[in-house]
Amino acid sequence: MGTARALEYHIVQQLLRRRAAQEVTPPSPVAERLIAILAATAGVFLLGSLLQELLWVLLAAGTVLTLGTRSR
Repeated sequence: MGTARALEYHIVQQLLRRRAAQEVTPPSPVAERLIAILAATAGVFLLGSLLQELLWVLLAAGTVLTLGTRSR
């Protein structure tokens, strides 16, 4: 059991050294800009579709409110 544990420890240490030796490259500015543009476009589409529905709800609520509170 001691030999297996020593071998496991050796393998883990090698993997940790490899991970530490790898250079982490920062993301490309073009990729970041593309992600930001796509997120903003999706947000505008989502907000635009919701605003249209909310406009109809507000018009309906205003109509019901106006018809319901009209004095005779």
